[in-house]
Amino acid sequence: MEIISTVLGSTAEYAVTLVAMAVGLLLLGYLYEPYWKVRHVPGPVPLPFIGHLHLLAMHGPDVFTVLARKYGPVFRFHMGRQPLVMVADAELCKEVGVKKFKSIPNRSMPSAIANSLINQKGLCFTR
Repeated sequence: MEIISTVLGSTAEYAVTLVAMAVGLLLLGYLYEPYWKVRHVPGPVPLPFIGHLHLLAMHGPDVFTVLARKYGPVFRFHMGRQPLVMVADAELCKEVGVKKFKSIPNRSMPSAIANSLINQKGLCFTR
């Protein structure tokens, strides 16, 4: 009788763990995917936690050309969990980067560029 209760007890623990993991994955999918579906930004489905880094590993820097051909001049790309909207057309880049620069919220600069000597401010770095 003791063996049966031990086996049932460990099975229940595994079942609870599996159910918790399934609920966590469903919650992650629920929170992660609809954000871009609502905004209608086309792009491939990102993998959880790594995004599209596997595509970058497969295609190298040409991944953006491949995605632009497949999804058009504006598409999304996830660097890990960081979503990026990529613009692959010169006229659209000019409009977004110059004409409507102030109206685009939450622009960010990659840390490698933000921390480089070119982007520093101060007496030693003035022109």
